[in-house]
Amino acid sequence: MLRSGMVVSRDMAGVQPNTDSGILVEKINHSSGKSEWKIMPSDYDYSRELARASFADMLHDSERNKLYRIGLQAAIKRVKERGQKVRVLDIGTGTGLLSMMAAAEGGVDSIVACEEFRPMAECASKIMQLNGFKDDIKLVRKRSTDLTVGPGCDLEERANILVTEVFDTELIGEGAIGTYNHANQDLLTLDRIVVPGRARMYAQVVSSQMASKWNILKDIELGEGKSLKFGSRFTIDNLVLHDIQLSQMKPSDFTPLSEPIQVFDFDLACKKSPIPCHDQTKLQFTALESGVASAVLMWWDCYTDPQEQVLLSCAPFWSHPEGQDQAWRDHWMQAIYFPNQEIEIIKGESVTLVSNHDEYSLWFDVNKQNQEIIKTQSTYLPMTRSRLFQVNNTEANQIYIRALKEHLSKGDDIRNILCLGDQSFLGLIAAGCSNNNTHVTIVQENRHMRDILQNAIKDNKLIDKVEVISDIEELNKEYSAVVCDAFFTGSVLSWHNLLLWYHVNQLKKQNRLKENCLILPGKMSLWLIPVHYKDLWKIRAPLHNIEGFNMKHFDQIIDQASGTCDENVEPHPLWEYPCVALAQPTRLLTVNLEDSVPEKNINCSGSIPVEYNNLEVNGLALWSSWELTPELTINTGPCSNIVVGEKVDWEKGHKQGVHFFKQHRVANNIEYDITFLPGEGDFKFQFGNSD
Repeated sequence: MLRSGMVVSRDMAGVQPNTDSGILVEKINHSSGKSEWKIMPSDYDYSRELARASFADMLHDSERNKLYRIGLQAAIKRVKERGQKVRVLDIGTGTGLLSMMAAAEGGVDSIVACEEFRPMAECASKIMQLNGFKDDIKLVRKRSTDLTVGPGCDLEERANILVTEVFDTELIGEGAIGTYNHANQDLLTLDRIVVPGRARMYAQVVSSQMASKWNILKDIELGEGKSLKFGSRFTIDNLVLHDIQLSQMKPSDFTPLSEPIQVFDFDLACKKSPIPCHDQTKLQFTALESGVASAVLMWWDCYTDPQEQVLLSCAPFWSHPEGQDQAWRDHWMQAIYFPNQEIEIIKGESVTLVSNHDEYSLWFDVNKQNQEIIKTQSTYLPMTRSRLFQVNNTEANQIYIRALKEHLSKGDDIRNILCLGDQSFLGLIAAGCSNNNTHVTIVQENRHMRDILQNAIKDNKLIDKVEVISDIEELNKEYSAVVCDAFFTGSVLSWHNLLLWYHVNQLKKQNRLKENCLILPGKMSLWLIPVHYKDLWKIRAPLHNIEGFNMKHFDQIIDQASGTCDENVEPHPLWEYPCVALAQPTRLLTVNLEDSVPEKNINCSGSIPVEYNNLEVNGLALWSSWELTPELTINTGPCSNIVVGEKVDWEKGHKQGVHFFKQHRVANNIEYDITFLPGEGDFKFQFGNSD
């Protein structure tokens, strides 16, 4: 599962045909926060899907490729030893790699590869031809459940070897259960060998304040004995997993309450029975330590060979056979799940881990004997887990509180405060920090979020101080302050939250703001640093040759697709993807949000010297900072001082901007040319690296 694509347009339902000049695609204009239609090339829909797919990342996984090949070789050898014809079926062939592995073994009597995704099927056909396997592999452009078996059909007879990769981070999230059950029943022989043939799922119960911030809205301390109380009633739906690179969590981020526990064992060959579409296990463990059971970590592994000697593991480093030397992959990560109730566990107690799965998803719970069930009516928050982590950022909240108190203590006549931004509780913070004569108006378009705010306002006895409206056009007062935690749902990168600037400008034109209205934050700065990404560069790097097979055509179409669809800077949560700083960060520009939005483009360009030359420059990292006072700033980038030549620590509640260089080199300078486009509320970036 790959999370790296910039999602600024809807799926196919948002794409409309236009036979004259291409297709109309719905995209976000960051100057208004609204959708608009743009004309894109006629093949944009397929190009976008290719550019977003995780094929390249998966194919760069050399360990996966090697272990699949070893397993396939062992399966072919065993069938030959039985004196049988070797008939291979490859489901979801992608580039055709696994089918070509089978063909390269020799002595294989038939290979049928199926691929439903038309652009990928066309790519596979050309790659097979390029590598000389056109006549050895039958490519069927269908999904596996539509394949037919019999003389003159897709398969002349049932296959006795199945090789497929239909897994995701959850193992079963892409429909693996249905795929295997159908194939084993309708497409394969009774003595079939499946590669891989067995998968095991593991879970580990942990106590982690950090993980809890991805799940439950925390109380906010305002100081002077005051706080905003939420009572743990606002949470994220437990079925919403948090896929993550667990190996980037520090040992100090969690306390293991259990060892890793095998919770499910999947017979992918279905030798005894089909894989159940619904299953549950209840497994007891003795608590290793005392703590609050706040999260369940999950990963899986599989055996690729019939003898179950070749293990492909997706475990984090503390449970991985290779430890810190494990292979990097972004298509199969790990996941965090959350129990129905956080419970206190004492070291040595007997605890039950309850694990469930249906055909596509997983969920977990943690119980103990005589556990007191606290019946609370949970309300699901309409936000992502990453956004909730940002809302729960104690340090950022305290910076806002200090800035608000500093401005409010100056004696300025701040009676009416306007709070902008989405999925935010800053308006309640402002009300809690202000005196009784101050009134706060919160603009929140999402109806569910408005209901949550109304409930929180009532619980915290702020009814007389706060009102919530649904649209900025409903404003009918004059405001002496505008506050915002710089988050809007349509924003993909942190600087897209300059939508605040446009709102402020419009409100000034409508005479809704006093002449000396406080704007908080008042400035936004854009930052850049050249880096060496340890592994992340692989998701955009060409394959060249994989396991000895020429992947030139795949590289060409992905490069073309990315050129059509990908932005020059894309979002990634960089705390999960290690990189080394090759220079100190550079402030590219600063925008004063009290100024008018310019009518013409603003351009800035320059050169940045690379200070550390022991590593190649393979990318850049960009972020924004938002100034509340000269001393108080919200930073969406590094969370500690940068040391050139060392790993950068990044804020966990934000995604940073990433640019990948096609040419990786030891460079002396980075050239940049950046243009702010007022009509789009966005930046256009051009970068280069030179000796």
